[in-house]
Amino acid sequence: MYEQVSHSLLNAILDDLKPEIRRQDLRHFYTRLGANFYAIYSLFHTLYGNRDDFQQQMLRLVETMAKGYIDRSAELERIDIERELDHNWFLSQQWVGMALYTNGFADNLADLANKTPYFQELGINMVHIMPILMCPTGKSDGGYAVSDFRQIDDRLGNLDDLRLVAQEFRKRNILLVLDIVL
Repeated sequence: MYEQVSHSLLNAILDDLKPEIRRQDLRHFYTRLGANFYAIYSLFHTLYGNRDDFQQQMLRLVETMAKGYIDRSAELERIDIERELDHNWFLSQQWVGMALYTNGFADNLADLANKTPYFQELGINMVHIMPILMCPTGKSDGGYAVSDFRQIDDRLGNLDDLRLVAQEFRKRNILLVLDIVL
Protein backbone atom coordinates (compact mmCIF):
# COMPACT_ATOMS: atom_id res chain seq x y z
CA MET A 1 0.00 0.00 0.00
CA TYR A 2 1.39 3.37 -0.96
CA GLU A 3 1.03 6.10 1.65
CA GLN A 4 2.71 9.41 0.88
CA VAL A 5 4.07 10.39 4.32
CA SER A 6 5.51 7.00 5.24
CA HIS A 7 6.99 6.38 1.80
CA SER A 8 8.59 9.83 1.70
CA LEU A 9 10.23 8.92 5.00
CA LEU A 10 11.27 5.55 3.55
CA ASN A 11 12.96 7.30 0.62
CA ALA A 12 14.86 9.55 3.04
CA ILE A 13 15.88 6.54 5.14
CA LEU A 14 17.14 4.63 2.09
CA ASP A 15 19.19 7.69 1.09
CA ASP A 16 20.74 7.82 4.58
CA LEU A 17 21.60 4.14 4.98
CA LYS A 18 25.17 3.36 5.98
CA PRO A 19 27.42 2.63 2.96
CA GLU A 20 28.09 -0.96 4.07
CA ILE A 21 24.35 -1.63 3.88
CA ARG A 22 23.85 0.20 0.57
CA ARG A 23 26.52 -1.94 -1.11
CA GLN A 24 24.66 -5.20 -0.46
CA ASP A 25 22.27 -6.99 -2.79
CA LEU A 26 19.06 -6.34 -0.90
CA ARG A 27 16.47 -6.62 -3.67
CA HIS A 28 14.25 -9.08 -1.79
CA PHE A 29 14.62 -7.13 1.45
CA TYR A 30 13.64 -3.85 -0.23
CA THR A 31 10.62 -5.47 -1.89
CA ARG A 32 9.33 -6.73 1.45
CA LEU A 33 10.24 -3.49 3.21
CA GLY A 34 8.33 -1.42 0.66
CA ALA A 35 5.31 -3.71 0.85
CA ASN A 36 5.20 -3.59 4.66
CA PHE A 37 6.62 -0.17 5.42
CA TYR A 38 3.32 1.61 5.97
CA ALA A 39 2.34 -0.91 8.65
CA ILE A 40 5.80 -0.69 10.27
CA TYR A 41 5.70 3.11 10.11
CA SER A 42 2.17 3.32 11.54
CA LEU A 43 2.93 1.10 14.51
CA PHE A 44 6.28 2.75 15.20
CA HIS A 45 4.69 6.21 14.89
CA THR A 46 1.96 5.25 17.36
CA LEU A 47 4.63 4.35 19.91
CA TYR A 48 7.36 6.90 19.21
CA GLY A 49 5.92 9.53 16.87
CA ASN A 50 6.29 12.39 19.35
CA ARG A 51 10.02 11.90 19.83
CA ASP A 52 12.32 14.54 18.35
CA ASP A 53 14.54 11.77 16.99
CA PHE A 54 11.69 9.77 15.41
CA GLN A 55 13.20 9.82 11.90
CA GLN A 56 16.63 8.81 13.21
CA GLN A 57 15.05 5.95 15.17
CA MET A 58 13.19 4.80 12.04
CA LEU A 59 16.53 4.85 10.19
CA ARG A 60 18.08 2.79 12.98
CA LEU A 61 15.21 0.29 12.82
CA VAL A 62 15.58 -0.14 9.04
CA GLU A 63 19.36 -0.51 9.37
CA THR A 64 18.89 -3.15 12.06
CA MET A 65 16.46 -5.07 9.85
CA ALA A 66 18.81 -4.76 6.85
CA LYS A 67 21.77 -6.04 8.88
CA GLY A 68 19.66 -8.99 10.00
CA TYR A 69 18.80 -9.72 6.38
CA ILE A 70 22.44 -9.43 5.30
CA ASP A 71 23.48 -11.89 8.02
CA ARG A 72 20.68 -14.34 7.16
CA SER A 73 21.87 -17.82 6.18
CA ALA A 74 21.45 -19.14 2.65
CA GLU A 75 19.13 -21.83 4.03
CA LEU A 76 16.80 -19.24 5.57
CA GLU A 77 16.89 -17.14 2.39
CA ARG A 78 15.80 -20.23 0.45
CA ILE A 79 12.92 -20.79 2.88
CA ASP A 80 11.95 -17.11 2.55
CA ILE A 81 11.72 -17.42 -1.23
CA GLU A 82 9.75 -20.70 -1.04
CA ARG A 83 7.24 -19.05 1.27
CA GLU A 84 7.09 -15.96 -0.91
CA LEU A 85 6.08 -18.18 -3.83
CA ASP A 86 3.44 -19.97 -1.71
CA HIS A 87 1.64 -16.82 -0.53
CA ASN A 88 -0.70 -18.60 1.88
CA TRP A 89 1.76 -21.12 3.34
CA PHE A 90 0.85 -20.06 6.88
CA LEU A 91 -2.84 -20.78 6.25
CA SER A 92 -2.20 -24.35 5.16
CA GLN A 93 -4.12 -27.04 6.99
CA GLN A 94 -0.94 -29.13 7.05
CA TRP A 95 0.23 -27.38 10.23
CA VAL A 96 -0.34 -29.34 13.43
CA GLY A 97 0.90 -27.27 16.31
CA MET A 98 1.37 -27.20 20.01
CA ALA A 99 2.40 -24.52 22.48
CA LEU A 100 4.71 -25.26 25.39
CA TYR A 101 6.84 -23.73 28.08
CA THR A 102 10.38 -25.02 27.59
CA ASN A 103 10.94 -25.95 31.22
CA GLY A 104 7.52 -27.62 31.42
CA PHE A 105 8.31 -29.95 28.53
CA ALA A 106 12.09 -30.36 28.74
CA ASP A 107 14.92 -29.48 31.08
CA ASN A 108 16.01 -26.55 28.92
CA LEU A 109 16.37 -25.50 25.28
CA ALA A 110 19.21 -27.94 24.60
CA ASP A 111 17.04 -30.78 25.90
CA LEU A 112 14.10 -29.51 23.83
CA ALA A 113 16.24 -29.92 20.70
CA ASN A 114 16.43 -33.63 21.55
CA LYS A 115 12.63 -33.95 21.60
CA THR A 116 12.15 -33.48 17.85
CA PRO A 117 11.65 -37.22 17.16
CA TYR A 118 8.83 -37.20 19.73
CA PHE A 119 7.15 -34.25 18.00
CA GLN A 120 7.35 -36.13 14.72
CA GLU A 121 5.90 -39.25 16.34
CA LEU A 122 2.92 -37.14 17.45
CA GLY A 123 2.58 -35.57 13.99
CA ILE A 124 3.49 -32.12 15.36
CA ASN A 125 5.15 -29.89 12.75
CA MET A 126 4.77 -26.49 14.43
CA VAL A 127 5.96 -25.79 17.98
CA HIS A 128 5.16 -22.51 19.70
CA ILE A 129 7.68 -22.00 22.49
CA MET A 130 6.21 -19.68 25.09
CA PRO A 131 8.35 -16.70 26.23
CA ILE A 132 11.99 -17.49 26.93
CA LEU A 133 13.48 -14.06 27.66
CA MET A 134 14.75 -12.76 31.01
CA CYS A 135 11.99 -11.59 33.36
CA PRO A 136 11.97 -9.93 36.78
CA THR A 137 12.16 -12.51 39.56
CA GLY A 138 8.71 -13.31 40.89
CA LYS A 139 6.97 -10.96 38.45
CA SER A 140 7.28 -12.71 35.13
CA ASP A 141 3.59 -12.62 34.08
CA GLY A 142 4.08 -16.02 32.47
CA GLY A 143 7.20 -14.80 30.71
CA TYR A 144 5.63 -11.68 29.23
CA ALA A 145 7.05 -9.19 31.76
CA VAL A 146 10.42 -9.03 30.01
CA SER A 147 13.35 -7.34 31.74
CA ASP A 148 15.94 -7.95 29.00
CA PHE A 149 14.84 -8.28 25.38
CA ARG A 150 18.24 -9.61 24.28
CA GLN A 151 18.89 -12.21 26.97
CA ILE A 152 17.38 -15.68 27.18
CA ASP A 153 16.49 -16.77 30.71
CA ASP A 154 19.61 -18.54 32.03
CA ARG A 155 17.50 -21.40 33.40
CA LEU A 156 16.45 -22.22 29.82
CA GLY A 157 19.80 -21.81 28.08
CA ASN A 158 21.27 -19.26 25.73
CA LEU A 159 21.08 -18.05 22.14
CA ASP A 160 23.27 -20.92 20.91
CA ASP A 161 20.81 -23.38 22.46
CA LEU A 162 17.93 -21.62 20.68
CA ARG A 163 19.86 -21.81 17.42
CA LEU A 164 20.29 -25.55 18.01
CA VAL A 165 16.52 -25.95 18.53
CA ALA A 166 15.83 -24.00 15.33
CA GLN A 167 18.36 -26.08 13.40
CA GLU A 168 16.95 -29.39 14.67
CA PHE A 169 13.40 -28.26 13.90
CA ARG A 170 14.34 -27.21 10.35
CA LYS A 171 16.01 -30.58 9.72
CA ARG A 172 12.66 -32.22 10.44
CA ASN A 173 10.45 -29.56 8.81
CA ILE A 174 9.06 -28.40 12.14
CA LEU A 175 8.11 -24.74 12.23
CA LEU A 176 9.40 -22.82 15.26
CA VAL A 177 7.12 -20.09 16.62
CA LEU A 178 8.32 -17.56 19.19
CA ASP A 179 6.48 -14.70 20.83
CA ILE A 180 7.79 -11.22 20.28
CA VAL A 181 7.22 -9.05 23.33
CA LEU A 182 7.29 -5.31 22.73
